[in-house]
Amino acid sequence: MPRRVTQGIVLTTCIVALIGIAAIVQYSQRTDAATPPPPVPPAAAGEPFFVISPYLQMPTRESITVMWQTSVPGTSMVEYGVTQPFDLLVDRAELATIHEVPLVQLKPNTKYFYRVTSKLTDGKVLRSNVLTFSTAVDADSAFSFAVIGDTQKNPVVTGRIAKLMWERRPNFVMHVGDVVDNGPDNKEWVQELFRPCADLFSRVAIFPAIGNHERNHKHYYDYFALPAPEYFYRYSYGNADFFVLDTNKSVKPDSEQYKWLDAELAKSKARWKFCYHHHPAYTSDDDDYGNSWQNANTRQGDLNARSLVPLYEKYKVDVVFNGHIHVYERTWPIRNGKVDRANGVVYVTSGGGGGRLENFAPTPAWFKRQLRVDYHFCLVNIHGDLLEFKAFDQEGRLFDTFEMEKK
Repeated sequence: MPRRVTQGIVLTTCIVALIGIAAIVQYSQRTDAATPPPPVPPAAAGEPFFVISPYLQMPTRESITVMWQTSVPGTSMVEYGVTQPFDLLVDRAELATIHEVPLVQLKPNTKYFYRVTSKLTDGKVLRSNVLTFSTAVDADSAFSFAVIGDTQKNPVVTGRIAKLMWERRPNFVMHVGDVVDNGPDNKEWVQELFRPCADLFSRVAIFPAIGNHERNHKHYYDYFALPAPEYFYRYSYGNADFFVLDTNKSVKPDSEQYKWLDAELAKSKARWKFCYHHHPAYTSDDDDYGNSWQNANTRQGDLNARSLVPLYEKYKVDVVFNGHIHVYERTWPIRNGKVDRANGVVYVTSGGGGGRLENFAPTPAWFKRQLRVDYHFCLVNIHGDLLEFKAFDQEGRLFDTFEMEKK
């Protein structure tokens, strides 16, 4: 279906000149070197505590999952309701440290209050503050989602970006992978992902893709409650369908994921279709796919991920998101290996969640439209046939925007 894509010019040449590359480098070095927050301490020496405070998973129109982690085993109770005091309760007697409680038979497009409690094996009780969540909106309702990637080894920047995302009040967060730097290291999950994102994740659900730095470790599967098999899955929100893939594994035409995506895209009747995975099908980066400073014939993207491009074009996927490259890039709409503004697929790299920043090739790629080296996040607003896209830097300044409108 033809679409009109309108470019929004946000930064003028004057502003870019005033900022300068040196300022960007200086700022990124300062934030990279910033002192991370201290580990989460117990309430008092020897006292139990929330290792990970409550966070949300898998919101649908009629359900959501609440998760948290305690320092010692305990029961899992969630009180919730549309008003306070709470009038609904789920109470699980089995003991756990990682608590996962689905709430079902909820009202669509509705705001809820909730609070979690764990009765511990030593007789003590842990209880959270009162928090909020919303069920998924109706198909004709407006909604928004934030996009972030590569929140690895930089809790100061990750926390800053999470705060900016929360200020925008998205309905959910899309994470395009490398949620931590070293998947087997549990301290990184606790102190470098969940702690700096606690305010955001306690009220806004996160839908992750798995990156190479997770190393396919069980922590990914323990901490996220996703549709099986979890490393690839599909979900719906509003009038959009989302398809998540694991490009650490094969996605070539003979693979399980390729065949799954082919079948799922064929079944989708959603107005908007989005796919995301960690590795880029197209990128202007300088050295991940060949050293562009020494050889002009770089691959300009991950060949495994590029195997999916025929499916994206066949089923008219609107936007494909990825991370892996620690920059921001937006392509022109692409189809059949060339720019096609009417029928092409837009590819967005959003790898600015905290990992050390990278750079672009010295010569422009044929597909590049917008580039930026900075920590950042993206925000997508959708209502009916209109999509509004914005990208913000680590200080909340808008630096890129565009619209899509379906005819």
